[in-house]
Amino acid sequence: MGLGRTVSFALLLSAVPVFGAEDFGDGEPSRAFAAGMALEEAGKLMPALRCYRTLARDHAQSDEAPAALHRRGMIFFRQNRYRRAFRCLDGILDKYPDYSDYMNVLELEFQVAQSLMEGKRNYLLWGKIPGFRDRTAAREYFKKIVERVPYCNLAPEALLNVAILSLRMREPDSAIEALERLVDEYGDSPVAPEALLLLAKVYRERVPGPSYDQKMTREAINSYQEFLILFPDSPLAPQAEEGLAETTELLAAGKINVGDFYYDDRQNPSGAKPYYEEALQLAPRDSPTAQRAERRLADIREEKPGKGSPLDFIMGRYRSPVPADAHGQK
Repeated sequence: MGLGRTVSFALLLSAVPVFGAEDFGDGEPSRAFAAGMALEEAGKLMPALRCYRTLARDHAQSDEAPAALHRRGMIFFRQNRYRRAFRCLDGILDKYPDYSDYMNVLELEFQVAQSLMEGKRNYLLWGKIPGFRDRTAAREYFKKIVERVPYCNLAPEALLNVAILSLRMREPDSAIEALERLVDEYGDSPVAPEALLLLAKVYRERVPGPSYDQKMTREAINSYQEFLILFPDSPLAPQAEEGLAETTELLAAGKINVGDFYYDDRQNPSGAKPYYEEALQLAPRDSPTAQRAERRLADIREEKPGKGSPLDFIMGRYRSPVPADAHGQK
């Protein structure tokens, strides 16, 4: 077809707003796709969408069918119709795994999810009316990307985004699950250092204070230490060092709390001593926690009595049980 005939054909298509693939009849998917492209280039997006849709429906086995769906997804994305775009693109990945532009479709899906993650609104009614922000959908889209191609280069960043969105949605367990998978399966990824540091922070933030369960505190310490072993030259290393120091002191403070229980509430300095000694080993030198551990150990050496508990004012001072002798007699 000469240049003049091509221009005339495009002009003819642009003048027919309801033009669709059905106008070509069976066996003409290539002409139908060309018609959709001409409509799209002329700015007639609604007729182009209908043309691509009819082509994909009536010629589902043709080579042009996944390309038509791809074009529909691209138009929906430009119109900020993110949900429709993702459904269209995901349909390609479901039905046409051998599609030549498979990775481009996947990358566009990532862009759709990222747009929603950034707070962009999903538009309704032909892209004219803005809907609500939908970060829940963004998280589900990132999860789908990882499930579909777990070993592509988009998977680690998708998992990181799942974790970030989960934290925004106040679901730390989901964030931990995504981050642990990223660190375990994609340790060589460029986002692995960021993920490991974030994992340590999430563990640390699960502990309100030294009086609470220390399991998460130990998990945080392990993650900070792992970061410094694996990525010692990372620009994030100073943050890891600071986090490790703070979290280790938190663990030490927890040990002191246990020691105080034995020393003050149960008048059992021998039971308290190991906890103070462990706190002294854990806490950074000259930290307030280390200084407190040293003071309490000095009190034990000087045989000072514990401070007692508030209940002592009501029930009398607690007396530690007298140990039994070898025959079980007191």
